[in-house]
Amino acid sequence: MKKKKPLNKFDALVEKLVQEFIKIPNFDLTSSDEVVNRAFNIIAFRIADISSYKELVCQHFIPATNKAIFEGQRDFNNSRYKFLLKTKDHDFKETLYDTIRLAYVGLFHKLENYINDVIQVSEVIFGELYETNGTVTQWAKEKFNFDIRNWQQFSITHKINWICNCVKHKDGLPVKLPKPDRFKYDDETQRIKITPEEFKQDCELLIKFYPVYLQAIFLFAQHKLATEKPLKKEDYEFSPDLYELQVENRNKLETAIQGFVKLLKDMA
Repeated sequence: MKKKKPLNKFDALVEKLVQEFIKIPNFDLTSSDEVVNRAFNIIAFRIADISSYKELVCQHFIPATNKAIFEGQRDFNNSRYKFLLKTKDHDFKETLYDTIRLAYVGLFHKLENYINDVIQVSEVIFGELYETNGTVTQWAKEKFNFDIRNWQQFSITHKINWICNCVKHKDGLPVKLPKPDRFKYDDETQRIKITPEEFKQDCELLIKFYPVYLQAIFLFAQHKLATEKPLKKEDYEFSPDLYELQVENRNKLETAIQGFVKLLKDMA
């Protein structure tokens, strides 16, 4: 029996991105569209970056840390001065938890870079195609009370940002407020403890989160273009059916936006 060829991770990435991009209304991903391809490549790079980072931490940093822990415990148990030292197993394992906490700091900075790219891409694409006032991010905040940099509005971004801030400003203690639900009842005298498996799951959730987030931002941009100019019934005096169609399309777009935002909030 012929051995099945392993799936190329970059092939899988591109195919997944194409599936997500074509879901964006009126957004045709073609090789001839320079602006769209620019957006596609930026987002593809950021998702590949998260995937590579997950592999680096889980397949290299954590195994190396576990090896160091094993060697440290072995040397301690064989030390002639063991009776002078007071330690417990968790003292050695703290090195592992420290490695994972620091990995979340790096993960949050990658998330920040992605959000900056999403903002840039949406402004570049719609700025080159249409002349509008203000930015998409301003529009989303004014019309839908959606702040793209409000990390607390989504569980996964809140968790990553919160861990990062606790590590950077609170020595890894779970004391920053408000807390994610996952950490509400943690002992505040003990540093945050997260398993390698949980870190891996959060990276995978963030990868799923990225394309859907992009769709929502593009929908905000489309809503801005479609509704920035007030729809006046008198302008359609001789085409009442067209006026009703325009109203219906606007309502559908707003419903789609609300649905994407809800999807994002339900993802974690």
